[in-house]
This record gives sequence, C-alpha cells and structure tokens, in this order.
Amino acid sequence: MESTRIKIVGMGSKGGIAMQMVADLDASGHDCTWFNAGDENFDHSKFDVRSSLSGAHWLLIEASSFGKSESAASATGAAMVFAELEGAKTVVIVDEGENMDSDRAWGSIVERIRQIGFISMTSEGRSWIARLEGVDEKSVGDLLRSRGLVSIVAILDVHSGRIEIHHSLGVETGVSDRRSMQSLVGRMLLHLPSSSYSNEGIRRSAGI
Repeated sequence: MESTRIKIVGMGSKGGIAMQMVADLDASGHDCTWFNAGDENFDHSKFDVRSSLSGAHWLLIEASSFGKSESAASATGAAMVFAELEGAKTVVIVDEGENMDSDRAWGSIVERIRQIGFISMTSEGRSWIARLEGVDEKSVGDLLRSRGLVSIVAILDVHSGRIEIHHSLGVETGVSDRRSMQSLVGRMLLHLPSSSYSNEGIRRSAGI
C-alpha cells in the first residue's frame, strides 16, 4: 500500500510520544513542525500555529496536555480550533500518565470530542478511559465512535499486537505488525490519506 508524503503539526511535551513520532516522520522526509507546549513558559499567541497547519493532513496532540499546565491546555485547545479551520484532522494519543490531572484531561477532551478525527490508545489507555467514564472497557471504542462521532478509534494491545479499530463502516480486528503505539499510529498517519477510509484501506493502514 502506497503512502502519501504528509504534512503534520505536532504539539505536546518534550520527550513525549507526539514529539517522538514527529521526529520519526521528519527523518523519513515528511513535512513536520513541532511545538513544545509542555514548556511552562510556552505562549501560543507568540507562535503562528495556524499558518503551520495550512495544508496539513494532521494535528498530533497528547491527551495529557489537557491535564498538565494551563498554558499547555490552552495552546492545545487553540491548535485544535486552528486545525478545524484549516482542514487538518486532529489526532489524539491517549498517553495516560501520573503527572497530570486525569479528570481535567479527559473532561477537556470530551468537551472537544467532535473536533477529533482519530484517537488512539493502548489497552491500558482504554482502561483509563473506562474508569473515568464508568463503563466497561469493551464499550470504550463504540462509545467514542458512535456517541463521540470520532472517525477512527484505534486500540492496541502492545503485548499481543492485537488491534481493534472502530470506524464509520464497522470494526476491524486483527494482529498488527506494529507492536508500539508510536509505530502503529505513525504507519496509519502515512497510509490513511490515500486509503479512502474503506474497510480494506483501514486494515492495510494498520498492517492487519
């Protein structure tokens, strides 16, 4: 399956999964821009994030950004608005961690759920969401896809490689050839733009 040269803007904490993914894609020759919103002194009003998103395929953000500093949450929320205006799809990586306010982080995401085009998580991330939502883990994918109207919901068990992808045409399951969230999402970001979002296109984008 051929991939498209993509343009991506990433925002998150230094050393976080979004930064690592943007670095990998940049090294592969894609058009990448990174903003370190995790810096407490980061002032998004001083950076032209909207211009960076012009013509971009994706805005890549971390869920934890909404549960850390107010500056990170504000910058990430503003970037999502700009992405919507510029036609870029927002991708959320659920990076559940200890150094954040989980309730605030997830609450902020729920408030913006209709702005999210693609949300990905490990099975641990699914458990984190299930606890916050008070639902069974197995219902998280359908909850986000059907009620939240997120176009793509990807859940990876990093131990077995088993992946579950909820999308508008149904649910795809199988064993991916990617065993990390970083590798899986990176692959999907490359292949989804040319996939037509068909069942087979989505399966191929995920390597299942």
